[in-house]
Amino acid sequence: MKVLGVGHYSSDQINSCCQFVCVPDQQLIEDRTFFVVLTNDGTMIGCGGWSFRSKLYAGPSETPNKAEQLNPVHDPARIRAMFVDPAYSGKGVGSLILSHSEKVAKAKGFTKGALGATLSGFSFYKAKGWDKVSEEEAILPDGTSIQVVQMEKCFS
Repeated sequence: MKVLGVGHYSSDQINSCCQFVCVPDQQLIEDRTFFVVLTNDGTMIGCGGWSFRSKLYAGPSETPNKAEQLNPVHDPARIRAMFVDPAYSGKGVGSLILSHSEKVAKAKGFTKGALGATLSGFSFYKAKGWDKVSEEEAILPDGTSIQVVQMEKCFS
């Protein structure tokens, strides 16, 4: 966010996102639906995953929120916590995580997905077949607001 968010968000918005948005998603980790990409030396260069729970954002909580489980027959899986080291942006890391998340969600019976994209991530998701549903203002715990694009995709 500190690099890729520039030009999309103010420095105050970026700092707030780093504190409240760009944090480990404990629920995904606990549910075993969180994936990481490592270099050969073990450095993490990307992460993200999907969720079968109703919560679309992780939020600032350090403890998992046992949100209601989704019904794959009519609810979309949630794509969450997608981050890539800026040095690896555009090199397929995000694509790998997103594609894997979509495939696993589909294998679990979900036919579509939903996500909330930052303005800096919007074009990436659009290029991967995700459609804009709406744009909204999200208020972070410190009162800072950021624009987020709600997106959906049918898994084929």
